[in-house]
Amino acid sequence: MSVSVCMATYNGAKYIREQLDSILRQSRRPDEVILCDDCSCDETPYIIQEFIKENSLQNKWKLYQNQENKGYPENFYYAMSLCACDIVFLADQDDIWHCEKIARMCKVLDENAQVVVVSCKLSLINAEGEEIHSIMAPTHKSLKKKRGSLRQVRIDDIFYKYEWPGMAMAYRRKWYQNQRGDSSTIPHDILISSKAAEEGGLYQMDEVLACHRRHGSNVGGEEHRLGRLLRRDRKLREIEDYLQMLREFDQNKVLQTETGKEALEKKLSSLRGRYDALQSGRLGQVLGNAGRHWRETRLKTLVCDLIIVLRSIERGKKDETQR
Repeated sequence: MSVSVCMATYNGAKYIREQLDSILRQSRRPDEVILCDDCSCDETPYIIQEFIKENSLQNKWKLYQNQENKGYPENFYYAMSLCACDIVFLADQDDIWHCEKIARMCKVLDENAQVVVVSCKLSLINAEGEEIHSIMAPTHKSLKKKRGSLRQVRIDDIFYKYEWPGMAMAYRRKWYQNQRGDSSTIPHDILISSKAAEEGGLYQMDEVLACHRRHGSNVGGEEHRLGRLLRRDRKLREIEDYLQMLREFDQNKVLQTETGKEALEKKLSSLRGRYDALQSGRLGQVLGNAGRHWRETRLKTLVCDLIIVLRSIERGKKDETQR
């Protein structure tokens, strides 16, 4: 199988060389690397060009520079449309791949025809490259399972706890070409993973093959610091953004099966209730919503919401005392 790696870049000068180097050092090198820069204001395009030149990669690595800013989702869909190989690996500009990532994931796709999208597991690192141990960290490798063993991911799993960012995924290009058009504003990774899960073709390897970097400039606004995760205004904004994305799923009819539609509706209902409960500032409402939607509610999420409300109540009491 031939392999494409595609990356959408924007103002990634600080970390991109380390990521490019981790792709170059793969034991199974890609047949092409497609990079699309979205009008960066820093040295990102220059660093990419110099890296390609220094390593004599002109025949296989291509940099495309947009004439106008497309925005994160559209730029990634554009990069994906330029890929020509059998398997497409998605890459972010600030992560680090283990040297066996392409080889190990291609082996899964080669040996399992039912797999249309495969995801590895990942670890978290901070801006300095140090490992992060966070309450919201992804599930790590299970030592009880055989290295690289597969787990089928269902559509309910996608909406319960999202652990499949694009940088951990590879998909069959022929399968992707048969999906709906790529002009959606829905982020590429959740669109691909949800479609594949709905069809029964998304599988996760029980193997950590990449380091996902979290820092102050992550496009998705990801956070691992507990103090910031537990800010009420931040959490409400996150939920608003998630609700908007789910509405786009519904409006664009992304999910086609009854199982997929039902999972989407349950998540929408659960998330609306969660938003209202946090806004109310009432512990009873938070617990009541979690009880009504217990299948869609993670214990960690409930605990965080309860802490947020308790802190809000405590601040209210302090303000009242100061008056």
